[in-house]
Amino acid sequence: MENTPENLPDKVRTMVASREKISLKSSKINARLEKYVLLIITEILIKLGQERYTEMIYTIVKELAINAVKANQKRIFFEDIGLDIFDETQYAEGIVKFKQSFSDSMSEQYGAKCQEKGVNVQINFFYKTAGMYVEVTNNTPVIKLEETRMREKMKKAMEYNDIAEFYMDNMDNTEGAGLGIALIMILMKNENLDPNLFRIVTKPTETIARIEIPFNSDYVSFRNKGA
Repeated sequence: MENTPENLPDKVRTMVASREKISLKSSKINARLEKYVLLIITEILIKLGQERYTEMIYTIVKELAINAVKANQKRIFFEDIGLDIFDETQYAEGIVKFKQSFSDSMSEQYGAKCQEKGVNVQINFFYKTAGMYVEVTNNTPVIKLEETRMREKMKKAMEYNDIAEFYMDNMDNTEGAGLGIALIMILMKNENLDPNLFRIVTKPTETIARIEIPFNSDYVSFRNKGA
């Protein structure tokens, strides 16, 4: 059956009811994908009786997906302008050009280029009565310089409970991704969730951002599993 707007909610509802995992894969973020992600999250949380987390989880997953897609598109952009993304000097030059050039139309263009090269982002939803976790994986490794900055932002965000306060204190040295990381951790704190349940795992061939949401004391986190 074709995934038309009319039958998509019923299809998602059926999938959620019969599974404990749903995956999406894309090389770009657009309104259609965002609606699909929101629909999946909504149906999962209705099934589990945890609708109060809908807005938080959707905001976090959307932020992680946008960051992952942009990171992948950035790599292709550097290739196109002939700069080495792993060289700090060339990175500094290229990132300025990337920010100056970035637009919705550019995102569409580089989404297509990523798709041609097999560069993508996968969103995996895992859910049970005890809790759920979502992994956003892009199949490229994180750049070391960006990983260092990202870890610094995660550490810094632990000190805050308000995103506006974080922004005001860090407005001179916070890029969009850094602000997004702070937003995720502060949203979790506001829901009385341990921000350590948000993790970014770097591997030689991929980068995984994971958020865990326990619903009761039976949930065992990756950290407690030793993973």
